[in-house]
Amino acid sequence: MRPFVFRLPWKILLATISALLCMTVLQTSLGLMRMSEEFDRQQQVKRESARQQYLQQNAIIEQQLRVWLESFSDLVKLSQQADFSSFVQRLAEQSANMQLHLNIEQIWLHDSSMQLLFSSGQQTPYFSAELVQKVLKQQSPLTANLCVQFCVKQLSLPVLNSAGEVAVMTVTTTLVDILSALHQSLNSDVALIRASRAASGAIRRELISSSNPELVKALLQKVSDLEADLALTKGLELQYNGQEYLISAFEMQSKGMYLTVVDNISEFVDTNNGYRRQLLVTSVILFGCMVILVYLIMRRISLRLKTLTQALPLLSQKQYAGFRQQSHFQRSLWPDEVDLLRQAAEELSVELEQLNHKVEQHTHELEKVAMYDLLTTLPNRNMLQYQLERMLSSQSTEKKFLAVLFVDLDDFKRINDSLGHAYGDKLLKLVALRLKDCCRANDLLCRFGGDEFVFVLPQLTDVDTPFHLASQILQRIQQPLTIDQQNFVMTASIGLTMSIDGSVISDDLIRQADLAMHEVKLNGGNGAQAYNLDMYQRVQQRVLLEQDLKQALQLNQFSISFQPQMTIATGALYGFEALIRWRHPVRGMVPPDEFIPVLEQSRQIVPLGYWIIEQCMQQCLSLLHSGWHHFRIAINLSAEQFVDPDLIPTLKRLLDKYELQGSYFELELTERTLVQSIETMLTIMPQIKAMGIHFAIDDFGTGYSSLSYLKKMPMDCIKIDKSFLSGMLENAADFQIIASTIAMVQKLQLQVVAEGVETREQLELLRQQGCDIAQGYLIARPVPQAELAGFLEEHFPKGMWRGQNLGSAPHMSVDSKR
Repeated sequence: MRPFVFRLPWKILLATISALLCMTVLQTSLGLMRMSEEFDRQQQVKRESARQQYLQQNAIIEQQLRVWLESFSDLVKLSQQADFSSFVQRLAEQSANMQLHLNIEQIWLHDSSMQLLFSSGQQTPYFSAELVQKVLKQQSPLTANLCVQFCVKQLSLPVLNSAGEVAVMTVTTTLVDILSALHQSLNSDVALIRASRAASGAIRRELISSSNPELVKALLQKVSDLEADLALTKGLELQYNGQEYLISAFEMQSKGMYLTVVDNISEFVDTNNGYRRQLLVTSVILFGCMVILVYLIMRRISLRLKTLTQALPLLSQKQYAGFRQQSHFQRSLWPDEVDLLRQAAEELSVELEQLNHKVEQHTHELEKVAMYDLLTTLPNRNMLQYQLERMLSSQSTEKKFLAVLFVDLDDFKRINDSLGHAYGDKLLKLVALRLKDCCRANDLLCRFGGDEFVFVLPQLTDVDTPFHLASQILQRIQQPLTIDQQNFVMTASIGLTMSIDGSVISDDLIRQADLAMHEVKLNGGNGAQAYNLDMYQRVQQRVLLEQDLKQALQLNQFSISFQPQMTIATGALYGFEALIRWRHPVRGMVPPDEFIPVLEQSRQIVPLGYWIIEQCMQQCLSLLHSGWHHFRIAINLSAEQFVDPDLIPTLKRLLDKYELQGSYFELELTERTLVQSIETMLTIMPQIKAMGIHFAIDDFGTGYSSLSYLKKMPMDCIKIDKSFLSGMLENAADFQIIASTIAMVQKLQLQVVAEGVETREQLELLRQQGCDIAQGYLIARPVPQAELAGFLEEHFPKGMWRGQNLGSAPHMSVDSKR
């Protein structure tokens, strides 16, 4: 299921709309906020104006009363009178006139002892004696507002006669004039309100006087205790009969009395609401227009991006021309980033098309390199694996079988080491051409690696076909090859296996053919062998043997036996050959023929070789201490150890450690070891020879016998292999080989050691041919290191072989060296 995709243009459109919406809301809110602030500011100005006008009207009335009273006092010349009797009489005469013209309610005159000297009317609650006492005390005019049923203003003024007596003249006037003046100047309804707290704790509001009592009473009923504080601070908005009113209150001089101003703000509210609606409608219209405009712009961008997006998958499908055609759209009047993106995509498609063409060319070349051998032009191991798996998969449905032949050239490494890799490559090319001649139409020939080749024969119906091909291959390879006027004769080892069905995997077939080939190698090469289960079992045993050998040296399972050597002419003890023995904790004594080849193919032979050398030096030291001085210990040296960089330093260190001369030791090398790298041998051997150590060629005649390396290398001894001695009495050819070898070696002034001497007849023939030294079961068996001293005392008394005077020893066919 294709996942939901929120396209980029819609994201941009949504973001733009959100931004516009926020801006519109913010701008509208700021406008409405400014309107509210402006309204509050206007109302505050009006409230302040009302308060100022109230104060101004109150001050005007106070000033008028004070001026009149002072003028009246001057008019009657009170300051020239000795008492207040005349002043009281004149005050009584003018009181009615004062009440009429100055809107005075009542007039009082008190002396300094608060005795009432004059009163214009009857007793009234609208009089404050405390105010009169304050005036007497301060000797200055004072005013106060007094409210009971209504409110009046009391003005008390001190007057002084000629005798210095002080009297206080007090007048009261109603506040109706102030309210009327405020009503006219403010064009608002005004009222005087008393606020008192009842026993229950509730606040009771009482209307004292008002320019519009009904309206004020109705509004007072809608004011709560909490809203009353709002009216004192910033004004309180109330609605009544569809009209909007603003109530503002000011506390007067009398505690609990408030001057209240009621403004009808309906017109202003309607105007304000209309402006708000207009602002909102305008904002919505502008917002809608912006959204439509943004949508139209983004829709065009979206369509172009969609066209480009739908065309992009064609690039992954390598349809470059189709991409350029499908991604094309009309260029805008003012090019933007989308046009630049399309142009870049088209240029990218052109470059990708060119790059893809180059990649295909290089891929074809790399496939050829990866699947074919550059030297022989044959298919390589990768092609073998691919083709073999394909053949096996197709074979499962057909009643035919498949065969694999593994071909390995014998001793090809000798040619590379002696003549160089250039000759080896030329030789491989010629061999590949001959192998091609042996292929049928459907056969597959591959170079597996190095000097190894593999044949795959598919669709076979005759079991003998692989064997006929193997015989043909052996015959073709054995034909002489000429390279640079130098002739070569090659042989090969061939292992073959067959697959009846497709259940077996390709790696197993190659492994089986390889095992069969190695079996041919172990039997001397130049042959063919079919795979069988015994080969696999032997390989398994070999693997187990390798694992046991890894721990054998650490667990001290190895030991050394010494086989004595005798001088044939005199019967004197010549020396010993050191032979390795392995006692397995489960298998018992393991024959050397089984484990020595395994050791030689692993790096374990190197540390084991050094252990053998040190054991031989310890035994040499023991023999010297026992009185034996004329002997030589022969030590077999593997090819891996001979080229080991630590060989020469180790020999020097051990000789110094045991304080021995090198002349007591002889290193035995096989012919195969010597020819692996003649130049290396010629470098190492003189350094070892300088220590006094001797050299011997072991198993002479079984390897690559050549007089050339005998003349070059500082050899001291040649050992004839036992295989020639076993048939020298019955086979004239073997006897002639031994005789000629002895004669040749003696002419080179080298000693000859015959291995495997088992009968006196063999010993006598060797004496007649002038052989120097004999070794074998006739002389002595290999003796364990711990038993060597006793054995020598018994069988070589005074250094002479005791068997010279004994009868013929029984014939023994056991390997005397091992």
